[in-house]
Amino acid sequence: MLGAVTKADSPGAAPPLDLEVLDRLRRALELRIHRDGTITMNGEAVTHPNVVRVVRTGLDVGDDGSLRMVLGPQWCYVQADDTPLRVRAVLREGDGLLLRLDDGRRIPLDPATLEEDDVGLRAQVPARRSGRPLAARFENRALSDLAPYLREEGPAVALDLGGRVWPIRRSET
Repeated sequence: MLGAVTKADSPGAAPPLDLEVLDRLRRALELRIHRDGTITMNGEAVTHPNVVRVVRTGLDVGDDGSLRMVLGPQWCYVQADDTPLRVRAVLREGDGLLLRLDDGRRIPLDPATLEEDDVGLRAQVPARRSGRPLAARFENRALSDLAPYLREEGPAVALDLGGRVWPIRRSET
């Protein structure tokens, strides 16, 4: 059936769900990540650590660029007031830096993705599932960890890792 989600025909199977209805249902769940990283669902604070973990570890970007939270084969849209992820700490490893993210991962910093805006510093990190880029905002501790590797380059700031220098782009929010 064109335009509908179908399951294998079996006795007692639910009828197919129209794609427009499915999209409305995915948008009806108001899942929001606020600027400070807190999460609300339909206006209520999400505080249970396991639910927060599921939301953060399920963040992904759809083919259309939309932010989503994926859980198994199901997903819903997510609104982010700022970046969907936070960088909690920066750790030195070998010739590079690792980012400790609020979704529990430790991943290498790609210096080319660093960007400064009116709010602070952010970087792009790969989504767990698709590998598509997700923005991650540096929290104060992470900025303190990063400070020894920053230097002024004229009016701009750059990341200096043992003589390799990456200018940090400036953008408007």
